[in-house]
Amino acid sequence: MIAFYQNWRLFLIITFFVLAFGGVITRMIMIQTNQGLFLQSAGNAQNQSIREISVKRGTIFDRNGTPLAISITGFDLFALSGLEKKDFEKLFQVIDLEKSFADINTSKKSLIQKNLTFEEQRKVLELQIDRIELEKTYTRHYPMGEQIAPLIGFSGRDQYGLEGLEKSFNSLLAGKVGSEKILKDVYGRPLDHIEILEPSIASKDLHISIDSNIQYMAYKHLIQSIKSHQATAGTVVILDNATKQVLALASYPSYNPNSPQRKIQKNRVFLETYEPGSIVKPIALAGVLEHNLLAIDDEMEVPIKITVDGNIINDRKQYGSLKVYEIIQESSQVGATKIALLAGRDLMIENYKRFGFSKPIHINFPSTGFGDINTKDDMTDIEVATLGYGYGLTASPFQIAQAYAVFANEGIYHDYQLVLDEMSSQYHAPIISKQTADDVLTALYSVTTDGTGKLANVKGFSIAGKTGTTEKLQGGNYKSSTYTSSFVGIGPDQGNTITIFVNIDNLGANRYSGGQVAAPLFQKIATDVYAYLGYFEDNDI
Repeated sequence: MIAFYQNWRLFLIITFFVLAFGGVITRMIMIQTNQGLFLQSAGNAQNQSIREISVKRGTIFDRNGTPLAISITGFDLFALSGLEKKDFEKLFQVIDLEKSFADINTSKKSLIQKNLTFEEQRKVLELQIDRIELEKTYTRHYPMGEQIAPLIGFSGRDQYGLEGLEKSFNSLLAGKVGSEKILKDVYGRPLDHIEILEPSIASKDLHISIDSNIQYMAYKHLIQSIKSHQATAGTVVILDNATKQVLALASYPSYNPNSPQRKIQKNRVFLETYEPGSIVKPIALAGVLEHNLLAIDDEMEVPIKITVDGNIINDRKQYGSLKVYEIIQESSQVGATKIALLAGRDLMIENYKRFGFSKPIHINFPSTGFGDINTKDDMTDIEVATLGYGYGLTASPFQIAQAYAVFANEGIYHDYQLVLDEMSSQYHAPIISKQTADDVLTALYSVTTDGTGKLANVKGFSIAGKTGTTEKLQGGNYKSSTYTSSFVGIGPDQGNTITIFVNIDNLGANRYSGGQVAAPLFQKIATDVYAYLGYFEDNDI
């Protein structure tokens, strides 16, 4: 009886445990079948994250395919929560770390080092450390630095264009960043891609007409001339009259776009409008010739001084009389005054506008200056006269260069092309006859052979050009101790393929004229550019 009772108790205990175990198994099966998807989803949600799909910024190339702005791929190294000191020391052995282990917050994701190279990335990956992460980054680099910075500009840390062409064409160069949902492991590292939330849009490259070799020549000679004459600023514009494209745009002062401490300087080629002075006398003459008010060989009486509205305008020497082309050759103020008064207010204003003055230029740039012209209805004779020798109007270096290109292009005004990818046709229109353009070129050739621009001559080539000297307006008054010196030249020879404009700003009173300062700068630039482009000098010139 006792044995039976003991066996019965044992049976009950065993039965209880069997039923309990069966209940646990049954519950586990129910959980697996009924809630498995929910728990899996909840678990995944704890390890899911949304991250950007980065886009490498497009490259800016010159006409020859030389990069002017390029994004360099790098990698940022991060410590994840729980990184141990022994693993950090492994990193220290393969790459040169700027931080110590004590500088790293190992309780959360923390930056260890920025901009690792591909080689450094390879060494880090070979260590197979769990609690680190590498993120791809892009750093913008500008190979030509300050030589072209005011034109190209720069982009910020977020790869967004902030200045120059980088800003104007930001949407093209940047593309569009996308986003995706990813699965991370227990250390927070990306494990798997789940889905694209917003697709990225690839960036595109930008090709411009600038020739980096010609740009270098222009900037080198510009900065040398500015420093040797103790000036503070200057510009160079070089146009290809055959292709109607811009070859170089140099502006000083400049800045280093690769430096985080850069001090931004404006692009003076587009933004610095100034009273151009005598350099516009041939443009004023073109209007008079076009309307048959004078012929290029006509003789004019040119006294040493003339009085207009009580104001004395004088020349540097007594000429007696000059042919019309000689007025340009000698840059006679009195002669220019008589031409302007002959033309009158309306013709002077209309003519300057036809040459593009006071009108916006058709270049996609964040900001451009287009100057102005005195157009008031009740202009006095002295105000009309000053328009004839380059006062009472302002223009940018680029506007002046494009205006002079009209003479090289047989009287047709062209908007010159900077961006080669733009599909729209460039504006062009005849504004003077070919005969008028040729007559003005005759006058311009005499400037470099017998007139104020002799120092612009390039050995072996014929140059058509004009000097300009401007007293600077400061505080409403012309200050005779500060000047701007300019020269624009068309050549080489009768092909008239290249237009080069140069100016030097804020010159002192010792040496400042266009013939003394700007003409020699033109000569140095033109000599190098002609040789680079393959023009051969004529030994008879």
